[in-house]
This record gives sequence, C-alpha cells and structure tokens, in this order.
Amino acid sequence: MDIRFYPVGDVDENEMRYAVIAAQYGGEWVFVRQKTRSTWEIPGGRKEQGESIFQTARRELYEETGALDYELREICDYSVTRDDTSYGRLFYAYIRRLGTLPESEIAEVLLQEELPLELTYPKIQPFLLKKVKETILDIVEATEEDLEPWARLGLLLWPDHTFHEMYEIFVGILESKRETAFLCWVGQECVGFIDVSIRVDYVEGSDSSPVGFVEGIYVKDIYRKQGIAQRLVARGEKWAQSQGCTQMGSDIEQHNTVSYDFHTKVGFQEANRIICFIKDID
Repeated sequence: MDIRFYPVGDVDENEMRYAVIAAQYGGEWVFVRQKTRSTWEIPGGRKEQGESIFQTARRELYEETGALDYELREICDYSVTRDDTSYGRLFYAYIRRLGTLPESEIAEVLLQEELPLELTYPKIQPFLLKKVKETILDIVEATEEDLEPWARLGLLLWPDHTFHEMYEIFVGILESKRETAFLCWVGQECVGFIDVSIRVDYVEGSDSSPVGFVEGIYVKDIYRKQGIAQRLVARGEKWAQSQGCTQMGSDIEQHNTVSYDFHTKVGFQEANRIICFIKDID
C-alpha cells in the first residue's frame, strides 16, 4: 500500500472519492464506530454526486458525530494505492459543540487522546492522523492569554507547586526581560512548552557570555516522539541567538536518563557532572 500527500487543490475534485475529517472535541480526538463493525475510524465518507469535497466533509462530520458548531480546515489532498489509486481530501475540525448523534450507520462516538487499538483501516488512519497533527502544530511565544493552559502543563513538570504558584511564576517570566517561553499548540490544545532564559553568570561548560539556558521543557506523553521537543528547543535557540548568545545550556537531575538521552539527541554535549548539597541550619 502506498499513501501520498499533495497540497490542497493538486488533485482534481472530480477524481476525489472521500473526505476524511480528523476532529477534536474538548482536547480529545473523535472516533466513530459503524453499526456493522466492532472497530473504530476517523470520521469521513464518500463524496456524493453534485457535492464539493468541502460539502462532503461538512455532511459527513455532522452525520457521523453530531457536530453542530465547529471550525473546519483543509489539510491536504491524498491518495491511497492498492490494486488501484483512490483520492480524497484530509480535513481538521475543531468541534465546539456536539449534538445528538443523527440516525445513520454510526453506532457510537468515542473521544480519546490517542488512536484506538482496534482500527477499521490500521494501515491508513495512523498516517492520516499523523499528517494532521504535523500540519496543525504551531509553536508561538507565550502571552498573558496562554497563562492558564501553560500553568497546567507546568504542574505536570513541577508537581510540587500549586496552580496559583505556577501561574505567578509564569507571570514573572512574561514580565522578565531575560526570560521567555514558547508553547506548542495542536489545534486548540496546548501540548508542550519550553522556558528559556539568558544567564550572565557562569554556565557550566560554556566559554561565552551571555548564555541561553533551558529552564524547563515538557511535552504531553501522547505527543512525544513526534519531534515537538526538538522544535521547541530550536525555537528557544533562535530566541537566544537574537539576544546575542552563541551557546545554549541546560541541566537535568542525575537519575533522569530519559532527559539525558533527549538532550544528547538534539545536540547538547555533557559538560560536567556535579552533586549539589543542602542542609537546614535553623
């Protein structure tokens, strides 16, 4: 089987058979099960005579999910070649409101953060969802409007803080001239962040000043191993370069082998190993 992707409009709509709509509702992906099947699939269906492919996507999204209020975005055209080649268009929908599931071939709707194990088209659907995630992924510098989702992600990395404490820490980052953060959004969901700063004191292993520094980086479990953390680091490095830095530093806890492997993968070199001590003196 061969799956290929093309820019929207490269495939003549007259040749298209299908519209597939990867949809999110409440931060989870939407999957549907037909009444005659026990497996799950991404919403979508055949283009009917006289329809544009966009009309097909709107109709199928409503018929299969009950979506009443949503944003619909064209992602790309695609082809699937087995014995012959069929064409379709891939969409992304951000659903604001779901209504009652209309009478159709769909038995039920499933909301979850990852692909179900039992898929109707296991050789196709994972590639389509991956393409959507890659396309709608956006990395932006944090603003006041991002404080709540950013702070909630921060608690996953630093769980010893309260939400209020984390919120105030991030307010301080926004107000700082030597620190900033970048957030990764997949559609309407904040899935990762990096906090970066400019350090003028000595950074272990550096031979320049100032030095950019990764103060914290986090990506939700389900979105890992998709290159998001690397893109966040690259965005942080670009910012540090704009501040006159030629080096980037970071540190990890000694037992954190996962973080160690990530740092070496994205180009960091181990500079030194230190052990820090503390004692109470009251």
